[in-house]
Amino acid sequence: MFDRPIDRRRALAATAAFAAGALAVPSSFALAADDRRALRYLTPFGFILGFAEVMYADTGGFFDKQGLDITVQGGRGSAMAVQQVTAGNVLLSRTGGTDLIKAYAKDPTVVAIAEIYQRGAFFVISSGDKSVKSPTGMAGKTVGIVSTGGATENLLDMMLAAADIPSDQVKREPVGNAPSAFELVKLGRIDAFIATADTVFQLETDKQPVFTWPTDDHAPAPAQVYMTSKVNLEKETETLAKFLRAVHAALGDMIAKQNDLAPVLTSMTAKYEIVEVKGSDKGAAILKHALDQTFKPPYRDKLASDPKQWASAYELMVKAKIVSPMHDRDFYDDRVRKIAFG
Repeated sequence: MFDRPIDRRRALAATAAFAAGALAVPSSFALAADDRRALRYLTPFGFILGFAEVMYADTGGFFDKQGLDITVQGGRGSAMAVQQVTAGNVLLSRTGGTDLIKAYAKDPTVVAIAEIYQRGAFFVISSGDKSVKSPTGMAGKTVGIVSTGGATENLLDMMLAAADIPSDQVKREPVGNAPSAFELVKLGRIDAFIATADTVFQLETDKQPVFTWPTDDHAPAPAQVYMTSKVNLEKETETLAKFLRAVHAALGDMIAKQNDLAPVLTSMTAKYEIVEVKGSDKGAAILKHALDQTFKPPYRDKLASDPKQWASAYELMVKAKIVSPMHDRDFYDDRVRKIAFG
């Protein structure tokens, strides 16, 4: 859901800003003046309610209870997230499972430590009267993707590979990640597009005649995972465990308050500028939907990630020629989570 094209000049500027900021923080994320552990976290893309677990863990005091002094920065795509983690400018960030495997193929110093979305973030969306019901139905058609070379195109190639359909039989069209892309379906310019669960929710709320299904049905993969560097996995194990405890506690508090999310939203918007809160309900419906559809399973399972999902994603990515076969496939390490929750 966080697959956006990156503006090169902005990304470079942001990278420089992070580097400058990193100089002000002692190595190994040294203690703040009040003895709380200082760390930097980077969202995949800006501040949206899909990242509420970290924003609320901050503004709701859950990080503070764990002795953490966190700075949450808004990122600009998965490439930047990986870059900032490997450069040591942030302790951890969040990305898609396929994005992490793709990054690992180039630089095996990154590692996933927990999964915050178990369910795939993306859905295939078409019109109810001309529905595309499976990858086999995509042959000879045009499918919209969020951006060229990003997570949605990877998932498209993986689904086609699973169905033994040559990737060149499907034309791709970058359309972004917004309900407005459905207008291109209505106009016949594309036959379907891949977008996030939030986009599906908004289209269904607007009673648009959509037919949807999750990419997980044909290309199962870890959805959204927390990643750090292998160096900091060893050096900052307890700090990372405290981060996971705080996030889990924040999830529990939001779930308990889901019938009245106004205090939660007020807490977050006092510090963060969140796009979805500009509606009449201040984002309550979107956040409740995220809690019901996305956040309850990782809360229940204490942020665990299924090794079978990693194996499936890797095998399909190799089959689709997104990555080459690897001997080292240590994408996911469960040690921090076990320390955090026993």
